[in-house]
Amino acid sequence: MTSNETAEQALSLLLEAERDKTCGEESRQSYFEMHKERFQDILRLCREHVPDSSARVLDIGRSELTAYLLNFYQNVHSMGFDTAMDDGGHREVSAMDNVPHITFDLLSSPIVSSWPDCGRFDLIVFSEVIEHLWVAPEFVFSALRSLLTDNGVLICTTPNATDIAKRLRLALGRNPYERLRLYSTNPGHLREYTQKELFEIARSVGLSCTRHLYFNWPQSKGRSQIKALVMKLVRAWPSFRSFQLCVLARTSASPAG
Repeated sequence: MTSNETAEQALSLLLEAERDKTCGEESRQSYFEMHKERFQDILRLCREHVPDSSARVLDIGRSELTAYLLNFYQNVHSMGFDTAMDDGGHREVSAMDNVPHITFDLLSSPIVSSWPDCGRFDLIVFSEVIEHLWVAPEFVFSALRSLLTDNGVLICTTPNATDIAKRLRLALGRNPYERLRLYSTNPGHLREYTQKELFEIARSVGLSCTRHLYFNWPQSKGRSQIKALVMKLVRAWPSFRSFQLCVLARTSASPAG
């Protein structure tokens, strides 16, 4: 075996080990259990901002959140990778064969001619996706804006880049952000954003934030009760919390259409 073949085999083993850990059945179930609270909060806010159960709804990144949306909305679509080929992990637990899926890779957003021709939606849910993308978010938000009805609502959730836990890790000399992953289909967090950045990005493509909230959704298990209590007290200050949510609406016409 040549040195290149040895290296290739070693890297393949590393990739498969990471894939099993981040995309296996145990990871799928753990993700579902951990994010129940987030799914419930998002559905509640969706119903608050778009109370019509017959509204046309699009969930970016088919997941168990899609199933939660189906608990209220009658016309739910999903968008993302080809479901027949996607093994990126954290997929749905519930069967959703009746949910129309629009195949579109958000990384293609810079190519306007590639944007899907699928009509417009009254509600677009864009939850825990933007931080996984390596293209500039302006491209992605422009593409999503083009899919909103004139009075439509885009609800975006993403980690808070200035979460107090990240600040404390930095103070202790630890990197608060995860390393690049080997398995590119499930790339992890490549870039996280602050509230101000989200506002600026949205405004630049003809979207305005009508509401912004911070949340302390669970991120991991196994934390001691004392540590969990301390973090809960510290995160009483909104901008120290771990996640944020923006409710976005179309403003005047933008170059993106």
